[in-house]
Amino acid sequence: MSDQDKESVTKSSSKGRPTPTRKEREAANRKPLVGNKSKEAMVAARAKQREDRLKVRQAMLSGEEKYLLGRDRGPQRRLAREVIDGRYTLIEGLMPLMVLFLLITSATNDSVKNIITLVMIFALVTVTIEVSLLQRLIKAKVKDKLGAETKIQKGTWFYTFTRGMQPRPLRIPKPAPRRKTK
Repeated sequence: MSDQDKESVTKSSSKGRPTPTRKEREAANRKPLVGNKSKEAMVAARAKQREDRLKVRQAMLSGEEKYLLGRDRGPQRRLAREVIDGRYTLIEGLMPLMVLFLLITSATNDSVKNIITLVMIFALVTVTIEVSLLQRLIKAKVKDKLGAETKIQKGTWFYTFTRGMQPRPLRIPKPAPRRKTK
Protein backbone atom coordinates (compact mmCIF):
# COMPACT_ATOMS: atom_id res chain seq x y z
CA MET A 1 0.00 0.00 0.00
CA SER A 2 1.40 3.37 -0.94
CA ASP A 3 1.60 6.37 1.33
CA GLN A 4 -1.14 8.09 -0.65
CA ASP A 5 -3.57 5.16 -0.10
CA LYS A 6 -2.85 5.13 3.64
CA GLU A 7 -3.45 8.87 3.78
CA SER A 8 -6.81 8.58 2.01
CA VAL A 9 -7.94 5.78 4.34
CA THR A 10 -7.12 7.79 7.45
CA LYS A 11 -8.75 10.94 6.07
CA SER A 12 -11.99 9.18 5.12
CA SER A 13 -12.27 7.37 8.44
CA SER A 14 -11.72 10.48 10.57
CA LYS A 15 -14.85 12.17 11.92
CA GLY A 16 -13.65 15.70 11.32
CA ARG A 17 -14.26 16.96 14.86
CA PRO A 18 -12.66 16.43 18.25
CA THR A 19 -14.01 13.75 20.57
CA PRO A 20 -16.31 15.39 23.14
CA THR A 21 -15.31 15.22 26.76
CA ARG A 22 -17.38 13.27 29.26
CA LYS A 23 -18.61 16.51 30.81
CA GLU A 24 -19.86 17.76 27.43
CA ARG A 25 -21.68 14.46 26.68
CA GLU A 26 -23.40 14.40 30.09
CA ALA A 27 -24.50 18.01 29.66
CA ALA A 28 -25.93 17.20 26.21
CA ASN A 29 -27.92 14.25 27.65
CA ARG A 30 -29.49 16.35 30.42
CA LYS A 31 -32.99 17.40 29.50
CA PRO A 32 -36.29 17.55 31.38
CA LEU A 33 -38.24 14.30 31.55
CA VAL A 34 -41.63 15.88 30.83
CA GLY A 35 -40.68 18.54 28.41
CA ASN A 36 -39.71 22.13 28.47
CA LYS A 37 -43.13 23.72 28.94
CA SER A 38 -43.87 27.01 30.55
CA LYS A 39 -46.32 27.29 33.41
CA GLU A 40 -48.92 28.92 31.15
CA ALA A 41 -48.62 26.10 28.62
CA MET A 42 -49.13 23.49 31.36
CA VAL A 43 -52.20 25.33 32.70
CA ALA A 44 -53.62 25.54 29.17
CA ALA A 45 -52.94 21.82 28.58
CA ARG A 46 -54.71 20.90 31.83
CA ALA A 47 -57.70 23.06 30.91
CA LYS A 48 -57.91 21.40 27.48
CA GLN A 49 -57.71 17.91 29.06
CA ARG A 50 -60.45 18.83 31.53
CA GLU A 51 -62.64 20.13 28.71
CA ASP A 52 -62.04 16.96 26.66
CA ARG A 53 -62.93 14.75 29.64
CA LEU A 54 -66.14 16.70 30.21
CA LYS A 55 -67.12 16.31 26.55
CA VAL A 56 -66.50 12.54 26.70
CA ARG A 57 -68.46 12.26 29.96
CA GLN A 58 -71.42 14.15 28.47
CA ALA A 59 -71.34 11.90 25.41
CA MET A 60 -71.22 8.82 27.66
CA LEU A 61 -74.10 10.07 29.78
CA SER A 62 -76.19 10.73 26.69
CA GLY A 63 -75.53 7.18 25.46
CA GLU A 64 -73.36 7.72 22.39
CA GLU A 65 -72.16 4.24 21.47
CA LYS A 66 -68.61 5.37 20.68
CA TYR A 67 -68.01 6.67 24.21
CA LEU A 68 -69.72 3.94 26.27
CA LEU A 69 -67.76 1.48 28.35
CA GLY A 70 -67.37 -2.00 26.88
CA ARG A 71 -69.99 -3.49 29.20
CA ASP A 72 -72.63 -1.04 27.90
CA ARG A 73 -71.95 -1.30 24.16
CA GLY A 74 -74.04 -3.06 21.61
CA PRO A 75 -77.67 -3.41 20.60
CA GLN A 76 -78.37 -6.15 23.15
CA ARG A 77 -77.19 -4.00 26.05
CA ARG A 78 -79.26 -1.10 24.73
CA LEU A 79 -82.35 -3.33 24.74
CA ALA A 80 -81.50 -4.54 28.25
CA ARG A 81 -81.20 -0.93 29.44
CA GLU A 82 -84.60 -0.12 27.92
CA VAL A 83 -86.21 -3.04 29.74
CA ILE A 84 -84.55 -2.31 33.10
CA ASP A 85 -84.93 1.47 33.04
CA GLY A 86 -88.47 1.44 31.71
CA ARG A 87 -90.09 -0.14 34.75
CA TYR A 88 -90.16 -0.12 38.53
CA THR A 89 -88.32 -3.10 39.98
CA LEU A 90 -87.64 -4.59 43.38
CA ILE A 91 -83.95 -4.71 42.51
CA GLU A 92 -83.68 -0.94 42.96
CA GLY A 93 -84.68 -1.24 46.60
CA LEU A 94 -82.17 -3.97 47.41
CA MET A 95 -79.19 -1.75 48.17
CA PRO A 96 -81.00 0.67 50.54
CA LEU A 97 -82.69 -2.32 52.18
CA MET A 98 -79.33 -4.01 52.79
CA VAL A 99 -77.88 -0.82 54.32
CA LEU A 100 -80.93 -0.53 56.58
CA PHE A 101 -80.60 -4.17 57.63
CA LEU A 102 -76.91 -3.68 58.34
CA LEU A 103 -77.63 -0.73 60.60
CA ILE A 104 -80.42 -2.58 62.42
CA THR A 105 -78.34 -5.71 62.99
CA SER A 106 -75.46 -3.72 64.44
CA ALA A 107 -77.67 -2.26 67.18
CA THR A 108 -80.09 -5.05 68.15
CA ASN A 109 -80.17 -8.36 69.98
CA ASP A 110 -79.70 -11.85 68.51
CA SER A 111 -83.37 -12.73 67.97
CA VAL A 112 -83.92 -9.60 65.83
CA LYS A 113 -80.69 -10.35 63.94
CA ASN A 114 -81.99 -13.82 63.08
CA ILE A 115 -85.25 -12.38 61.75
CA ILE A 116 -83.39 -9.73 59.74
CA THR A 117 -81.12 -12.43 58.28
CA LEU A 118 -84.16 -14.42 57.11
CA VAL A 119 -85.70 -11.29 55.58
CA MET A 120 -82.40 -10.53 53.80
CA ILE A 121 -82.28 -14.05 52.36
CA PHE A 122 -85.90 -13.75 51.23
CA ALA A 123 -85.11 -10.37 49.59
CA LEU A 124 -82.12 -11.86 47.74
CA VAL A 125 -84.18 -14.80 46.48
CA THR A 126 -86.96 -12.45 45.37
CA VAL A 127 -84.53 -10.21 43.51
CA THR A 128 -82.87 -13.22 41.87
CA ILE A 129 -86.24 -14.42 40.60
CA GLU A 130 -87.08 -10.92 39.34
CA VAL A 131 -83.75 -10.64 37.50
CA SER A 132 -84.36 -14.05 35.90
CA LEU A 133 -87.80 -12.92 34.72
CA LEU A 134 -86.33 -9.69 33.35
CA GLN A 135 -83.65 -11.76 31.63
CA ARG A 136 -86.34 -13.80 29.87
CA LEU A 137 -88.04 -10.59 28.77
CA ILE A 138 -84.72 -9.21 27.47
CA LYS A 139 -84.02 -12.44 25.57
CA ALA A 140 -87.45 -12.28 23.95
CA LYS A 141 -86.90 -8.65 22.95
CA VAL A 142 -83.46 -9.42 21.53
CA LYS A 143 -84.80 -12.34 19.50
CA ASP A 144 -87.71 -10.20 18.29
CA LYS A 145 -85.65 -7.13 17.31
CA LEU A 146 -82.36 -8.69 16.17
CA GLY A 147 -83.57 -11.99 14.74
CA ALA A 148 -84.43 -15.42 16.11
CA GLU A 149 -80.97 -16.86 15.44
CA THR A 150 -79.21 -14.10 17.45
CA LYS A 151 -77.06 -15.48 20.25
CA ILE A 152 -77.56 -13.76 23.59
CA GLN A 153 -74.49 -11.81 24.71
CA LYS A 154 -72.55 -13.38 27.57
CA GLY A 155 -73.05 -11.72 30.96
CA THR A 156 -76.49 -10.29 30.28
CA TRP A 157 -77.96 -11.67 33.53
CA PHE A 158 -75.24 -10.03 35.62
CA TYR A 159 -75.57 -6.81 33.60
CA THR A 160 -79.31 -6.80 34.31
CA PHE A 161 -78.69 -7.34 38.02
CA THR A 162 -75.98 -4.68 38.40
CA ARG A 163 -77.77 -2.08 36.27
CA GLY A 164 -81.02 -2.65 38.14
CA MET A 165 -79.33 -2.43 41.54
CA GLN A 166 -77.68 0.93 40.82
CA PRO A 167 -79.62 3.97 41.98
CA ARG A 168 -81.23 5.61 38.96
CA PRO A 169 -79.35 8.93 39.26
CA LEU A 170 -75.98 7.11 39.21
CA ARG A 171 -76.62 4.96 36.13
CA ILE A 172 -74.44 5.55 33.09
CA PRO A 173 -75.70 6.07 30.45
CA LYS A 174 -78.56 8.01 31.97
CA PRO A 175 -81.84 6.11 31.92
CA ALA A 176 -84.68 7.33 29.76
CA PRO A 177 -87.76 8.53 31.61
CA ARG A 178 -89.87 5.71 32.99
CA ARG A 179 -92.95 4.74 31.08
CA LYS A 180 -96.13 5.52 32.87
CA THR A 181 -98.06 2.50 34.07
CA LYS A 182 -101.79 2.42 33.40
